[in-house]
Amino acid sequence: MSQTGFPGIQPAMLEYFVGIALNNYREYFLSTHKDYEQNVKKPLYALAEELVPYALKIDDDMEQLPRRIVSRIRRDTRFTKDKSPYRSHMWLSFHPMSKPKWACFGLYYDISPDCSCYGGGFYDSDPARARWMRALLLRRQRELVQILTDPVFAAHYRILGEDYKRIEIPEELHPALRDLYRKKSFYVEHNDGLDPRISRPEYAQEIGAGMLLLKPLYQLLTNEYGDFAE
Repeated sequence: MSQTGFPGIQPAMLEYFVGIALNNYREYFLSTHKDYEQNVKKPLYALAEELVPYALKIDDDMEQLPRRIVSRIRRDTRFTKDKSPYRSHMWLSFHPMSKPKWACFGLYYDISPDCSCYGGGFYDSDPARARWMRALLLRRQRELVQILTDPVFAAHYRILGEDYKRIEIPEELHPALRDLYRKKSFYVEHNDGLDPRISRPEYAQEIGAGMLLLKPLYQLLTNEYGDFAE
């Protein structure tokens, strides 16, 4: 068992997500609320507590309260066609306390019935930010190539995100940055699927160590994006 009581990702958590997906209504949630508290919320709060020290090594302004880190299972359905009231997955989100989520490159951990994954990225797509990112890729090529082609980083993370269908790539852009140049927004992710080791308490330290690999990228983007977001 970890020092915070994180037991690893247990089958009961994944089973709860499957159950709420198949019975996505208030009465079911209320009847299984104790299961949610014990098998989902409690271990994820414990995981958040264990990951906070790693997050603070990346940014000492990072959020530290589990209730602000762990997502709610209740969905905000005001602005979406999908009116399902509950999520069938949850996540942990780390971002600086002094900034809103949309204004920073944040870190995350996500757990669903299909996979366990973590990484970092921007909260949403924004054409202005995409233009800023393309300019940054040209301005800070050397540093970004060094970060993204580092053998340890490249072996651990994939660069993901939706591409623009038509965009001209500058000839002077390094080949390692061209896929990133096409992105409307991007994130880097490590996916463990449902490997048996996610059920072990030590998995928290594994996530934390993986997140620390993001520190150079996080700091470069955060320092550069601060002036743009303001």
